Parts: sequence; structure tokens; C-alpha cells
Amino acid sequence: MNHSAFDRTFAAIATVAVAAGAVAAFWVLGTPGQQRLLMGDQQRLEDLNAIASTLYWQSQEQEDYVLPDILDVNDQRQDPITQEPYGYSKVDEGRYQLCANFATDSSTRKLADPTNQNWKHPQGFHCFELEITQQPPSLY
Repeated sequence: MNHSAFDRTFAAIATVAVAAGAVAAFWVLGTPGQQRLLMGDQQRLEDLNAIASTLYWQSQEQEDYVLPDILDVNDQRQDPITQEPYGYSKVDEGRYQLCANFATDSSTRKLADPTNQNWKHPQGFHCFELEITQQPPSLY
């Protein structure tokens, strides 16, 4: 085999390897559009966790703390895409719900930790029921 044929063969193999790597990356990580949806959902979860943490710590600091019927303006957060406030409702004196509209189903994430069951959600509108006496579950 002369150098020219070897060079062409090597270039073809390298091109196939790069293309296979790109296809594998899109299969595992998803397209840029899918990644934007996942990042939006991650921000939603971080916001809900922050609200839950605020409520929990307020209850720890005040002996006679009562869950509010509506969230204080300073405790509210907004969806990163729609700019609408997240849903909050008081269930009873010790429990409440936080709701958001998710773009993806958390069970379809290929790189998610399968042992972490905290903050699992379907695609679409979903509410998490939390207890004020328990620290919110970890996101990770």
C-alpha cells in the first residue's frame, strides 16, 4: 500500500470515528434543544427547593410558625421560561404543595442517578407535597 492510499484509508477511519463519537454524544446527552429543556427543569427544581428550604428554616426559627395561606412576595420565585410564579398551596397545618410545569420527565434522563428518588417528576404540571417539619430532600 502506498502512502496516498494509506492516507485516504486513515482519513476515512478517522472521519467515521469522529462521526460515531458525535452520534454517541447526542444519544447520551441529547440535542442542544433537549439540554435547554433539562436545564430549565433543573432550575425549576432548584427554585422549588429554595422555597421549601426557606419555609423549613422559618419554621425552625419561630416556635409558633404557621404555614402561610399564600407565599410572601419575597419567598416567591418564577419559572425561568414563562416568568409565572410557581404553585404553592397549604394542605394543612404541617403540609404544603409546591408545583411547576416541567418540560421533561425526570425518569428519562440517561445520566441521572437511579438511586436518587428525590424530586422525581413527570413531564407537564406536577406538585410535590412536603412537610414543614422535615428539611427538603436533596436535589443530588
